[in-house]
Formats: sequence, C-alpha cells, structure tokens
Amino acid sequence: MAYPDSEPNTEILGSVSKALDVLEAFSHEHSEMALGEIALKLNMGKSTVHKLLQTLLVRGFVAQDSSTRRYRLGLRNWQLGNLAVGSIDVREVAAPYMRHLAALTGEQLTLWVYETGWAVCVDRVDSRHRVRNYTRMGTVEKPEDFASGRCLLAFSGDVEIANASERLLRARGEYAADILRKRLETIRERGYETNPGDLWEEIRAIAAPLFGHLGVVGAISVSGPESRFDEGAIKAMLPHLLEVTREASIKLGYIPDGPSPPIEWSA
Repeated sequence: MAYPDSEPNTEILGSVSKALDVLEAFSHEHSEMALGEIALKLNMGKSTVHKLLQTLLVRGFVAQDSSTRRYRLGLRNWQLGNLAVGSIDVREVAAPYMRHLAALTGEQLTLWVYETGWAVCVDRVDSRHRVRNYTRMGTVEKPEDFASGRCLLAFSGDVEIANASERLLRARGEYAADILRKRLETIRERGYETNPGDLWEEIRAIAAPLFGHLGVVGAISVSGPESRFDEGAIKAMLPHLLEVTREASIKLGYIPDGPSPPIEWSA
C-alpha cells in the first residue's frame, strides 16, 4: 500500500541497493545461506555477491560461520534496528494511514494509546459528514469501556487486565467482568473489536490494535453515528482497517508471523 507522503526517492545508488538486497535475502526460513544460495536467490553473479558480502562482513552487517562458511545476519542490524525503533513516534507513523482510511470511509479516525491504566486519545482525523461524532484529543477513558481501549487492554499485561476486571466487578458485578474477559479473548483471536454503543450512546465504532517490536503500542478506531454504522457498513470497513493497522504495525517494528489470516466477522 502506497501513501502520498511516503513515496520512495527514485535516486537510488546501484551498489547500495544491491548490498541491501543481500541483507533482505535473509529471512526466518533462510537465516543462514551459502554464497551460491544467495547468488541464486538474487539472480546475481557469485563474484558480485562475494564482494558485497565481504564489505558487509567487515562492517558487521553479516557474520560467517568459520566451519560451514555459511552467512547470517550480523549484530549490527540489531543495533541499528533498536535505534530506529526507539526513535519511532506512533502518531507520526499512524498519521498517513489514518488519513488514508478516513478518505476511504468518510468517518472519524482516532488513535489511542495506553498510559498508566488509562486509554488516551492522541490523534484524530475528522469525519467529512455534517452529522458526526467528535472525540477531543487528550480525552482519557477507562480502557474496558470502549472498543479501542479493549484492543489496548487485550494485549496488555495480566496486572492491567486484572485491574480493569476489578473495576468492572465493583461497578457492575461479576457478569460484566466475565463479559470483559471473554471480549478480550475474542479480540486476541480475531484482531479487532466493535463498540456497540457501550460508552457513547448512538455511536458505533470498530477498532484494531497497533503493534511495535515489543507488543501493543496503540489502537485505531473508525467511528460514527449508529445510522451510518449498520452491519453491512462495518463489514465493508473492516478489511481496510485491518490492512491499515497491519501496515502501520510493520512500520512500527512489528514482524508478522505470516500472511494475514482470513477475516472473520462478528459483532
């Protein structure tokens, strides 16, 4: 998926591009490879690949097993990767994806993060409709009370989930706490959550989590008046939301286990 403010620079230096091709040839399935395997995979000559590997070896981007002569990624990639991930701003990364999704749906997009037991709205793209809901940036809510918050909670630690369950238990009883636990389990299974008017009356929403390299870092929600959010409308929005959150998560350092699973809809 390409976005207007993330177009690649077309001025590419060939030798640098080839060196990066060598690094990107490694994967979970091909974590160690011989010179010939890399050359075959990239459709390059062995002499060219050998020169590139020697340069990368000296700089620590690849390592070589002295007995098998096979190559693997070096620790320098990990060091730079940690620096890159540490400098990522969730709002900055999510913004173009949110604008893209807002253009597709016409509805309000909000970005929520988890902060010391609360869900906080840190960014918003307004709906283009006259009749619309409005979530103020900086809004703070209990995560158990709405879709984005539950997406954050579902992938948080046991202590956070226990605290939310305890709040519900005191406020609404055992049944509500049990329902929360079941909803969080469902979110972990299907990757999204709906908001059946449970916090804001007559407002419907659908939300999905954002992940970084260490776990959940946020949640994106599409929301609007109940009159525009019937089951058909939400089902149509869902694939776009899941694609956007997956792509943004990869930008944030998340490494998917494999291809996206089939989308299973349920309210």
